[in-house]
Amino acid sequence: MKQTNTATVTSSQAISVGQIILDDTNYLTFWGHIRKDDTWQRCDFITTYEVLNTMLRYVQDRSDAVQMTIVQKLENMEQIPDMIDLELELGKAVVFDNMYFRLTRPGHREDGNWVEYTDGECYYIEQVTPLPSAKVPQFVRQIDHCMDMLHKSYELYLGYIELDFEEDAARKKADLADDLKYTLAYYAWKERTL
Repeated sequence: MKQTNTATVTSSQAISVGQIILDDTNYLTFWGHIRKDDTWQRCDFITTYEVLNTMLRYVQDRSDAVQMTIVQKLENMEQIPDMIDLELELGKAVVFDNMYFRLTRPGHREDGNWVEYTDGECYYIEQVTPLPSAKVPQFVRQIDHCMDMLHKSYELYLGYIELDFEEDAARKKADLADDLKYTLAYYAWKERTL
């Protein structure tokens, strides 16, 4: 019997970023903290420029300073990897809050199984969505959030299929092992892509 373990999916509504590590890939490493149960815990994050741009779009009051700091570093990058110290440049870490972070723990395949190795001290930021406005009724916000998460899960599933994951492994990795959830995710994705 073939056994496939998948990365743990978790979420948070706020992270802080003190330093950004740049290299010659499309990935960024953030050194910072994650808010869990009203406390801040030390944590590192890995993500893409696309996700960072989404994060910056949702914190408009802080995005210009962060963007300019990143652009200046990219223009004057002398070594690879290089670091942007936001705490030094801006006087404090940048807090990204009022958004929903979908996080997974990094891992690697070992004997056909997915092995996580970070113990919650490092997460890959897969996607970011804004938290709904308080002016919208709670049930509408919950339904919209649910539909958005299902849509993103199906997109993630399609990405795993493109990476030649087997159907069952791709569904588990995208948190769509349940047939009903998979069907709902498909229709949520179809609604937003047509």
